[in-house]
Amino acid sequence: MSEIIDLSILTQEPLVLKFSEENKFTIPPEPKVELVLKIYDFQEKMPKIKDHKKQFDMFVEMVLTILSQDSSKKIDTDFVIKNLSLQQMQKVVEIYSNKILANQNNPN
Repeated sequence: MSEIIDLSILTQEPLVLKFSEENKFTIPPEPKVELVLKIYDFQEKMPKIKDHKKQFDMFVEMVLTILSQDSSKKIDTDFVIKNLSLQQMQKVVEIYSNKILANQNNPN
């Protein structure tokens, strides 16, 4: 008889980010490897960029990448810039980066 290993127990609750009553984003609990690598790439490149406008554009792109995981929403950089404050954008990146680290450090 084959052994069954239930990997569904590793699945955590999704991350729900609320910016207003109309703007709630449900982010999957486990990011895909491709997305994690993309976030790491953003974080590595950001300090090397000297132009502030380019830094901001990359930051918005990082936030867009995170929020775009909610496939029920169709958003673009204009949406991020017009609907999120800089502080909200920073929190999105901080919370998501911490979630990636927590997932990596989880022994299960």
